[in-house]
Parts: sequence; structure tokens; C-alpha cells
Amino acid sequence: MQALRQLIDVLQVEAVGECRFLGQPGPGSDRIFGGLTITQALDATRQCCPPELSVQSLHGQFLRPGDHQHPIEIEVGTLKDGRRFKLYNVSCRQQGKDIFFATVTFHLREDSYQHSLAPPELKLPGADKAQFFPHRQQCWSGQEAEGRPAAFEVRIEQALQFDREQAPENQTWFRAVDASGVSDWQQLLLLAYASDWNMPSVAMRPHTVAKGYAPGLASLDHAIWFYRPPRLQEWVVYVQESPAALHGRGHTRGLFYDQRGNLLAAASQESYLVERKT
Repeated sequence: MQALRQLIDVLQVEAVGECRFLGQPGPGSDRIFGGLTITQALDATRQCCPPELSVQSLHGQFLRPGDHQHPIEIEVGTLKDGRRFKLYNVSCRQQGKDIFFATVTFHLREDSYQHSLAPPELKLPGADKAQFFPHRQQCWSGQEAEGRPAAFEVRIEQALQFDREQAPENQTWFRAVDASGVSDWQQLLLLAYASDWNMPSVAMRPHTVAKGYAPGLASLDHAIWFYRPPRLQEWVVYVQESPAALHGRGHTRGLFYDQRGNLLAAASQESYLVERKT
């Protein structure tokens, strides 16, 4: 629970003025993981929205890499203030420069038509595939994780391999190591954090990387739609596929399902995909 609590503390932001917030960059030495800025933008907007409305969606653009040396300044503005729908814009900045911009929509839930796409065949990978993450930028195998606190357990049947072609699809299974005492909103933030997981790498799966080269991967934009509250003490599967890659851009889309096949959320992203000489 300690690692999960620490991660949640980073995902949530502190109010420092009217619709102005401060987010912490969290641990790490590389650029900030995109899922962090997504969740901080969501949490800031939640604090500006009436509590009776539920989050509908986020549409964001990654503008420049963030770093772990500076806090993230977040400002929320109102674009639409309707009775059923409220739409906000969110700017995330470091040292006066925008690193992420999003629009976030909240709505008043209503009883209406319902359907959802059934999941493909789902099979949880074995325990030998388990990896444990205190946060996205650090992980251990099951043996390495012994005695170390982790926030997520993640299992993928077949890891990305740059030396051979793979089908442009993936199932990422994950659950919180201990979600006791975690609120519904915090669980939704954790799901949003995971929505940026493996999106560029799925678009890379059908491609090989020549010897002496390395892939350059970066998220360009991101959208997520929320349908049901996640329960991360149970397994959730992120079913991902990449329909296309062209002109240095790869498109990946994904659907989140719980173990019973209920659709929780949907996501879509374009990524920057290039080959660079090492």
C-alpha cells in the first residue's frame, strides 16, 4: 500500500489559487511519463467542477517533454458551463512553458440506451510474466520485487521485441497491489495513468529496428472516455491495437475491461515513431 499511496499522492494536485494548482513531477530521471500529466489535469479539473457531475472524457496534446526537476503549474478555465455538460481547458506548465494541454468534459449521468463491444478472448498471463512497478518508470520481475513495495502488478504475455515483427496488438493486464482505502476517484486516476501505458510500443510491434539504430518513441496526443468506475483490486485488461503507422506517426487505440468483460473506458493516441542511429 505504501508505494500505491505514494503514487496517488503524486497524481493528485494541490490548489494554490482559484482554479490554479501545483503538481509534483514525481520520481524519475527521464522525461515525465505522459500518464502523470493526464491524471494531474483530470484531478485539477475535478476540483473546479460541481461534485454531482461525472467525468466524461479528456482530449490532450503533449506539447514538449516535462522534467523531474520542477513542479507542474496547472491552470483550469471554463469553456462551456451547461446544465448537463461542463467543458474545461487545462494547461500544464513547467518554467513558464506549456508541456500539456487538454480539454476535459464532465456530464450529468442519465438513464438511456446502453451497449458495449464484447471483449476478445481474454486470458490472464501466468505469474512468470509478472512485473511490479512502484511507478511507470521503474519495474522489477517477480523475483526482484521480493520485499520491495510496488503500486502495480502488470502482466503481458509477449513483450515487445525490436528484432522481429509482431502482430500490432497487445493485452496489458494490471491490478493495484493493494487498493484498500483507495477512493473511487483515485481508482479512476490510476486507470487514466495506465491509459498511456504501452501505446507507442504497440504501434511499433509490426516493425523491426535495424542493427545500429534505436526507435524514437513519443506520445503526441491522447484521448480517453470513461464509462464505468474501475475496481483495481481486481485484474483489469487493456486491449490495445494499432490500425496504422505512416509518415512518422503511429495510431493506437485501446479498451479497458474488467474480469467480467464489462467495458470501463476507451482510449486513443497517436505517437511519434522514427528510427535513429545509435
